[in-house]
Amino acid sequence: VEQRMLDLGIDNIKLGCNDKVLAFEEIITKIGIKASECGYAGDDTLDIPLLNIVGLPVTVQNAHPEVKKICKYTTIKTGGHGAVREICDLLINARKKRQEK
Repeated sequence: VEQRMLDLGIDNIKLGCNDKVLAFEEIITKIGIKASECGYAGDDTLDIPLLNIVGLPVTVQNAHPEVKKICKYTTIKTGGHGAVREICDLLINARKKRQEK
């Protein structure tokens, strides 16, 4: 996973962390953005604390029901079957629409 992220040019990597909120806050502080300006995709109850602080909480079709309750968007695709691509397309299309205004 780490090598794939590096290959994609992602250099703020936190793997195997016990406190996702703390890791997230370290990253956004480092790059100078607010949690409200971020999106996060999660599928299990361990993701709920982080999903609660971002501006765009997203989940996948086969996520835990409690996660689905707090997310602003649930993918049509299930995790591992095109959900990330769906989220990327959603963001790309939203950006295009915003630029057209």
